Amino acid sequence: MDLLQEFFSKARWEKAIADGVEKGINLPELCEPERRLEIYRRIRDRNYTISPPHEALIPKDDGTYRTVYVNTDTDRILLSIYNDMMFDLCHEIIHPACTSYQKGIGCGKIVMRISKIIQNINTADNRIGVKVDLSKYFDSVPIEFIDEIFAYIDNKFGKSPVTEMVKNYYHTNTVFDLDKNLISKYSSLRQGCAFAAFLADAVLYDIDCRLSKMDVLYVRYSDDILIIGQDWQKGYDCLQEMLSKKNLILNPKKVEILYNNQWFKFLGFMINGDKISLSKSRLKSFQKEIEKRTIKNNTSDLQKILTRVYDYMYRGNGHYSWATSVLPVINVEADINTLNGFIMDSIRAAYTGKYHIGGLGLATNKPDSVIIRGKGKNVKSNRQKLPQIPGYHTVLCMKKILTTSKELYDTIVRTKM
Repeated sequence: MDLLQEFFSKARWEKAIADGVEKGINLPELCEPERRLEIYRRIRDRNYTISPPHEALIPKDDGTYRTVYVNTDTDRILLSIYNDMMFDLCHEIIHPACTSYQKGIGCGKIVMRISKIIQNINTADNRIGVKVDLSKYFDSVPIEFIDEIFAYIDNKFGKSPVTEMVKNYYHTNTVFDLDKNLISKYSSLRQGCAFAAFLADAVLYDIDCRLSKMDVLYVRYSDDILIIGQDWQKGYDCLQEMLSKKNLILNPKKVEILYNNQWFKFLGFMINGDKISLSKSRLKSFQKEIEKRTIKNNTSDLQKILTRVYDYMYRGNGHYSWATSVLPVINVEADINTLNGFIMDSIRAAYTGKYHIGGLGLATNKPDSVIIRGKGKNVKSNRQKLPQIPGYHTVLCMKKILTTSKELYDTIVRTKM
C-alpha cells in the first residue's frame, strides 16, 4: 500500500475536515483540490514541515493544570488524518486491553464490563485490585520507543514521505512556550497533538500483552490502568518492572488499592460491585450544563427552559447526548432520582426567579449511592409555585425507555420534546 496515496484519499480528507469543523477548525481552502494538490506535492517532495506546536494549559480535576501542545489548524488536520489512518492500518499493535481513543469503544461499555467481573471476586482481605496512573506519561516516553512505532510502520508499508514528515516532527524538539517564545524542549508524545492518541496506545503494546495473559482483569485507558483479580499484586509488580525498562513510573499519589464494597472512580464513573454512578467530574459538568440552561439563562419561559434542558440531555447532536452516554450505564436509582430532583428544581428556579436551590456533591462513604444534594432556601417555595412541570419526562422514565427500546426513545425525543 502507498501510504501517501492513502493519506490523500478523498474519504479521509472529507472526514478530517468535517471533524475539524465540529472542533472549531474551519479551513475552507482545504476543500479545494488545488490546495490539497499543493500539500500533496510538498509532502511527496519532502518539502513540508509540520510547524512547532505552542504550549497551552488546560485545567485538571484537582485544580492544577496540564500542559498540552496545539498545532496550527492545517497541521491539526494532517496529523488527525495520519492518526486515523494508523488506527485503521496498524490496529494489530493496539491491544484489545487498551481501550482509549478508539471508535466504538465507549467508556460506559468498559465500566459495565468491569462491574460485571468484580461482582464475582472474593478475597480473604477484601482487596480486589489496584488502580494506577502513569506519571507524566505523555511527557516522559523516550524517543527510542516512539521510533519503534515508526520503524514498525516503515517495515509494514515501506518508507513513505508522509511517515517521514510525522517522524521528523517528533524529532524536532522546538515548541512555542506560553509566552510565545520558541524554545528547545523534549515533549515526548505531545498530548494535544492528534497522533499522540495512536502513540499512547501503541507504545505500551508489549505491557498490555504481558498483563493480559496473567490471571487478572487488566484494562488500560491511555495512562489510567486497572488490575483486578486474585493475582492483582503479581500483575502490579510485573507492570512496575516493565515500565521501568521504558523509563516510565507510576504516579505514587494515584496508586489506589481497591476493596470489595467500596466505591472507586474509573473513566468518569463510580463503581462499587454491581452499582455504577457518576464521578465527581461528570457530576460537576452535569450541574454546570443544567444551570447554564436554566437559572443562568435569563428567561422564565417554561417551554424555552425545557427545550434547552432537553437539547443537552436528550437531543444532543442527533447521535450523541448526555442521556445516550450515561443512562445505559448508571444504575443506582437513588442517584438517578437525585439528579432528576436537581433538574426539576433548576427548571422551577428559572421559572420563578428564586435561584437558591443548592447543588450536587459526592459522598463515597455510603454503600448504596454516592450523589448527595444540598437544598437551598427557595426549593420548598418553588415547588409550591410549580408542583408539576408540564411536558417534563423524569430521568428514570427516560432511562427505562432508552434501555428498553432505542426506537421508542428516538421517537419521543424527535416528536414530543
